[in-house]
Amino acid sequence: MFDIEHIIYFTSLIIFFALALRILSALHLENKFEKMRIWEIKAAYFLLSLISAHLLSEVMVKLSQLLNVLA
Repeated sequence: MFDIEHIIYFTSLIIFFALALRILSALHLENKFEKMRIWEIKAAYFLLSLISAHLLSEVMVKLSQLLNVLA
């Protein structure tokens, strides 16, 4: 079954993925790619969002572990 760390990780992964995707699309990174490369642009957005969401979710899990130790 899921413990609290898994719930924290997956919840924050979804939230941070949505935020990162929104931020990356606002940065207009498509100007860095060649024209007519829609698939590559969307793949780069997805991968960068997933990587940043994973890193931030791991930080949330470590923070919750730290707070459990202090409590």
